[in-house]
Amino acid sequence: MSGPRTRIAVQLTRGDFQLAVDVDFEARVTVIFGASGSGKSTLFEAALGLHPARRAEIVLGGYALPVDASGRPLPLEARGLGWLPQDLALFPHLDVVGNLRAGLARAGAGAERALARAVEVLEIGALLLRRPRELSGGERQRVALARALASGPRALLLDEPLASLDLPLRARVLPYLFRVRDEFEIPTLYITHDPDEAILVGEQVVVLDGGQVVASGPPREVLWSRAVLPLSEALGVENVLSARVLAVDTGSVRVQTPGGLQLQLPAGLPLEAGASVRLGLRAEDVLVAADAPGRISARNVLPARVTACERAGGNMLVHLDAGEPLVAKLTPAACEALALSPGTAVHLVIKAQALRRLA
Repeated sequence: MSGPRTRIAVQLTRGDFQLAVDVDFEARVTVIFGASGSGKSTLFEAALGLHPARRAEIVLGGYALPVDASGRPLPLEARGLGWLPQDLALFPHLDVVGNLRAGLARAGAGAERALARAVEVLEIGALLLRRPRELSGGERQRVALARALASGPRALLLDEPLASLDLPLRARVLPYLFRVRDEFEIPTLYITHDPDEAILVGEQVVVLDGGQVVASGPPREVLWSRAVLPLSEALGVENVLSARVLAVDTGSVRVQTPGGLQLQLPAGLPLEAGASVRLGLRAEDVLVAADAPGRISARNVLPARVTACERAGGNMLVHLDAGEPLVAKLTPAACEALALSPGTAVHLVIKAQALRRLA
């Protein structure tokens, strides 16, 4: 393998629940995705060394979580991990500085530098003398994330870091998660039941259901795969695009993706030229035409090419290359009428209102 290796091989039993995971790929940020009860938190706790396991071999982005001579996990304080539990576990009697320094006693050289950098990147310098009860939900989340980074960990474990936040707060916290991912470059295991987060944050995704691996691979491919689709649809998966704003005027907002795909969004979005934006688009809102339509109200008519067609229940998922990978959900009759197959040139019709700005 040429990139950072991630290897997760865990087998354990808790009561009647059995977890069996065995995946190996290149990734620095791995997302564990699934519904409640799928085994995500059990795997998180196994990575922390909190449960005895028949097997527990975990390598995150090239960092092998340490074990003793018999193969048992070392104590949590010796595992080199920064971790963020769902309940944040901030000490209510300490101010932010006290919470950040709580784990530094066992940190190695460079911890003060790591602490200062975490405060800077997460922009919590103005919060240092406050108690947790005096912070907003988004501020508490940033403080807890800074505490996970403060000891200079070798790997980072994040358990549903946005689950407790409403959409406006998610919109404020998510960019900080991107900054941590991009600036610290720490191998990360990221737990979520949100498909948008899985696509936006992860390099590879492992989908769990009932303690078993349903599928693994690049998020955009896996979450639209036939094996995962029933679970993904139940949790709200959609096409996710990253873009930069080209222009804002009274009639519309124009954006462009890294692959060169240009789209018009509805007017009135609070965006400025040059800003980054992430967009969601439901597969059923992508219309496919064999020929370029003439006068039409939809603002986005895009040339594309079919890359794959697969049946999913009573529908067909049509995978498309429009400069960016997209998925359209059509009926089998529509696919047959349009004679769609890999390589077919088509035009996509997307209303501006169908493009939703993600938190």
